Amino acid sequence: MENHKPSISVPAGPFEGNVTTWALPEGAIARLGRGSEPKMAFSDDGQSLAIGTCIGLWLYDLATLSPVALWNAERGVIESVAFSPNGKWIAASHSGRMLKTWNVQNGTFWTQVKLETYVDSVTFSHDNRYIAVAYSGYSRSPVVEVWHVETGKPFAKFTADADRAGICRPISFSPDTRLIASTCSSATTDGADSIIVWSMEGEQIACLSAHTYWVTTLCFSPCGKFLASGGEDGTVYVWDVHTWQQVKCYTDYGRVYRIIPSWTPDGILRAAIVHYDDTGPATISVRDLESGEQLYNDQVWGNTVQFSDEGDWGNTVLLSNGSQLAYERRHEFINVWTSDNPVKRQFTHSPISFPTSMFFSGDGKTLAVKHHQEGVVLWDIASKRSRPAIKEVSAGKNQFVYKTDNGKLHTASIKDNTVTLWEADSDGMPLIEATGREYWSASPALAPTGTLFAYADGDGTVQVWDVQNGEKLYELAHPLEPSDDNDDEDEGDFVNALKFSQDGKLLVSESKSHSVKLWDMVLGEEIELLPGDKIKSVRFCRCGRYHAYLGKEGKQYWDIIQREYCEDVTCSCDPPWGEIEKRLSIPPGFEHFEGPGVYSLCGQYRAIRTSHKDLKSEPIDVWEVASGKHLVTFSGHVSRVLELAFSPDNKLLASASHDGTILLWDLTPYL
Repeated sequence: MENHKPSISVPAGPFEGNVTTWALPEGAIARLGRGSEPKMAFSDDGQSLAIGTCIGLWLYDLATLSPVALWNAERGVIESVAFSPNGKWIAASHSGRMLKTWNVQNGTFWTQVKLETYVDSVTFSHDNRYIAVAYSGYSRSPVVEVWHVETGKPFAKFTADADRAGICRPISFSPDTRLIASTCSSATTDGADSIIVWSMEGEQIACLSAHTYWVTTLCFSPCGKFLASGGEDGTVYVWDVHTWQQVKCYTDYGRVYRIIPSWTPDGILRAAIVHYDDTGPATISVRDLESGEQLYNDQVWGNTVQFSDEGDWGNTVLLSNGSQLAYERRHEFINVWTSDNPVKRQFTHSPISFPTSMFFSGDGKTLAVKHHQEGVVLWDIASKRSRPAIKEVSAGKNQFVYKTDNGKLHTASIKDNTVTLWEADSDGMPLIEATGREYWSASPALAPTGTLFAYADGDGTVQVWDVQNGEKLYELAHPLEPSDDNDDEDEGDFVNALKFSQDGKLLVSESKSHSVKLWDMVLGEEIELLPGDKIKSVRFCRCGRYHAYLGKEGKQYWDIIQREYCEDVTCSCDPPWGEIEKRLSIPPGFEHFEGPGVYSLCGQYRAIRTSHKDLKSEPIDVWEVASGKHLVTFSGHVSRVLELAFSPDNKLLASASHDGTILLWDLTPYL
C-alpha cells in the first residue's frame, strides 16, 4: 500500500480547452477518443459521473456533461468504479490487479492496494470508513476483502465455500455497516447464484437461494430492514434482514436481459429493466416496482442488446439512488436520465469501442476510422473533432471504410440484407443500394480505382457493381463446401474475403474452407489458379503487378500482366520479412517485432509495433527503409496497437489501439 502520492489528475479544476490534449505521452499531439469499455458511477450528491476506461478515470460534471478531469490508472482496464457516500473519495479497480483511491476535490492520489486477482465490483461503506472489493471466477472461491479507506490497511476477508465459485460478484454494505452481502454459485441449481451475508465480525449469517440465474445487483434499503437482489433471470427479490425470509418478488416483465434494482433515499424500490425482443428493438426502462409505474423508457439501437462483453455485469447500465440512470448506447453515446428531469440527455464519449481500420484522406485533413460494433467516424485533424461518415441514421452501424487512389474516402453500410455504398461525408444519395447480402459472408470490397464495388451473398454468389452508374455488372458463382445439416449457421462455408487488384481489373474471392477464385473484371469470368486446397491465403502486391499467395510450397506469385505463375520471384515491394529485419538498426531495450507494420505513402518510412523491456506502454518504432536507420520510438498506448497510418505529407503518424483511442504523433523532428 502506498499513501498520499502527488496528484496525477490532469487537469485539476473546471473544464478547460480540448480534452484531446490532456495527459499526452511524449511526442503525441492529440488523443482521439476517451477509451473503450466504460465503467460508470454516480456521486451521491448527483453532481458528478465517473467513467473508467482503458486509459484512466474520467470525471464529468453532470450539469454540463463535460469532462473536468482525467486521472491516470496506468496500465490496465478499469473494472469497477465507486464514489464514497460523502463524495470525498473515488475508487477504481483495474486489470493490473490494483485498487486505487483519489481525493475528488483536488485529484490527489491517496491510496493503492494490491489485489489478489481481477474484481467484479468495488464499494464504500455508508459511514465512509471502509472500502470493499469482490473477487470472482470459476476457478476460485468467492472472496470479499475490506480495507480502511484512510490508511489502506486490511480490515477483513470473507470467503465462501471453495466449491461455490461463480462468475459475477455484486457487493453491498448495510446502512449501519454491520453487514456485507455478496454472492456465490447456488449449491442446488446449476447456473444460478445464491446470496451470502456476513457480519463485519466475520460470521456468515445467511445464504439466500431463489434466483435461477446470475445475480448482478444487491442493495440494502435506506432503513436497513430489507435487501433487494436483481438477476439475469428477470426477477427482483426483497429479503427481510431480520428473518432472512423472502417478502416480495417482482417478475413477469417479458424478455429481460438485465434487471437492476435500486432504492431511492426515501425507501422506494425502483429498477432499470433492459428488455429485448427478436421482432423489434431492445429497450431500457425505469419502473417503480411496487406501483408498476413506468418512469422512463428508451429504445436501444437495433434488435439486439449491445452491451459490453462478459465480465461487465451491469456497469454499462447504471441505476443509482433509484433516480439516476446512465447507460451506453450502441458503443457511441452515454445517455443520462434523472427523475427530476424527465428529458434524456446524451453525450458522446468519443467513441467507446476500439478502432479496427483507419485511413488518412488524400489531403491529410481527415482521418477515417472504423470502430468495432460502431459506425465509421471522421476526425478533422485541425479541430480534433469527430463526425459520422454516413449522415443517414437509417443506414445502421455495420459500416466499412475505403480509400481510393485519388484520396477520396468511401463507406459502405449493411442493414438487414441491404448493402449501400456512400461517398463519405456526403449529403447526397447513395452511390449503390442493393439487397440480398446475408450476414455470413465477406465484408464488401471497393476497388482502389473507386470504379467497382463487390459483396457476397450467403450462397456464395459474388455481386459486382459499376459505381459510376450504379448498375450491377456480374453475378459470380463461388462454390461452397456442403455443410452438415446439424451444423450451426456460423459453422457452414461462406465467402469470407473479397479483394480487388490495384487497377481494379482482378477480384479475388476466398471462402472459409480456403477455396480461392480469381476473377477477370473486364470479362466477368474466372481465371484458372492452382487447386484451391493448396492455397492458404492470397493478396495483391503494393506494386500492382503480382498476385501473391501462400500454398503448401510456401509463397508463390502469379504475374498479373503475363497471366501466368512465376518461379523464384521476389517482388521488390514485398521482400520477405526476415530480409527487412536484418536491415533495421535495433534500438536499446528492443526485444522483438510484433508485426510487419506499415509503409508511408512515399515508401521511404516504415512504422512497426514492437516490444521493449523497459517500456510499460505499447511502443511503436519508425525506421527509414533505405538505410535501416531507427528514427524514433513512440510509447503511450496502454493496450495492443491494432492499426498504424502515415499522413500523406509524413508529418503525422496515427496509431489505433485496443484501448479505444488513436494517438497522433508528430514526425517532423525526426524525418
